[in-house]
Amino acid sequence: MSVRSSIEDSAVGIAKSHDHSEVTELHVLRALLTRFGVENAGISFKDVDTQLDAIKSPPAAAIAISTDAATVLARVGNEEPERIIGDLVTKYFGHVATATLSATKTTSQPVTEEKPVAEASAETLKKAMDELNSLIGLDGVKDQIAKLMNMHEANNVREKQGLPRIPVGLHLVFTGSPGTGKTTVARIVAQMYQAIGLLPGGQLVEVDRSSLVAGYVGQTALKVQEAINRARGGVLFIDEAYALSADRGAGFGDEAISTLVKAMEDQRDNLAIIVAGYHEPMQEFISSNQGLKSRFQNTIPFADYKTSELLEIFKVISGGYKITLTDEVLKAVEKYFDEVKPSGDMGNARYVRNLFEKMYLNLSTRAAADGNIELHELVEFSTADIPAPDGVKKPTIGF
Repeated sequence: MSVRSSIEDSAVGIAKSHDHSEVTELHVLRALLTRFGVENAGISFKDVDTQLDAIKSPPAAAIAISTDAATVLARVGNEEPERIIGDLVTKYFGHVATATLSATKTTSQPVTEEKPVAEASAETLKKAMDELNSLIGLDGVKDQIAKLMNMHEANNVREKQGLPRIPVGLHLVFTGSPGTGKTTVARIVAQMYQAIGLLPGGQLVEVDRSSLVAGYVGQTALKVQEAINRARGGVLFIDEAYALSADRGAGFGDEAISTLVKAMEDQRDNLAIIVAGYHEPMQEFISSNQGLKSRFQNTIPFADYKTSELLEIFKVISGGYKITLTDEVLKAVEKYFDEVKPSGDMGNARYVRNLFEKMYLNLSTRAAADGNIELHELVEFSTADIPAPDGVKKPTIGF
């Protein structure tokens, strides 16, 4: 796979993870930083993610690539990635990248000596682990992944001393409700695998049943193989993978699963597959094929967010849009979560974003009540903006 194709796939995956219907220059920038690092970019992953979180995008059946993003992608492979990253950082973050750009323009030599591969890999792994640990909640997930990476690094030490590696599978099963961070964590794991030297590429290719299963037996294998080829050297992430075993009688799901199992064996040193979905359906999916059972050694459960974690997510979203939250509002939002007790499909970051959008709708309505919307009316939530919890009606005046 070419670097450009890898960056494009990564950008599309990032857009999907944010529920965006169009790939923009910011998605491409995030993909470039994921692939080439942020050492000299003058920004962090969090800086870009904050801007991505601020993008409003309607749902769409397919993800398009904007003209600006396509122009940037055309540069990938033809120009140094540092220059492309520098241009995008300057465009979206102003003066932040000025020093880096001026340094690259005034000298043809690197500003600093190139670091040894081992040192650079250690830094990349640390940054990926820091990014994982910066995510809200997911304590059990963080612990399991840290332990897995310790096992892989221990194997590297053994191998350098001429000892055999202990079998530790690269393939993972993520179980949990939608919106609990599975795609984000899968992307971070892809970076870790590359940093440790387990896989040559750090890209994540995200697919689901519709991307793998065709309308006729025989075509499905071709679609699955195409996805495998795009992910080769990195991670193939299959969301709602249990859907592949739901139509076994028709044969399409069986064909997809058989092709995946073969790839997991033939490319075990060049491909990792992470499958995700609800806990019980995923157990049934793994049990549906002996090849899957023998190759997926590690299952990582993603718990629903606690009230305190939902509140932290709400604070992050509001901060990204520069909307002030008073202590009174924070207490009221926390009470809202306690009353609703969101779990399953509801207990995730998407639910929090929906609440934020409802509150902003109410805020905008209040601001427009006098026929004149002013900026100072749009920068602070009130308890009046919080909707009634599902099934609980607010008292009203009148008949």
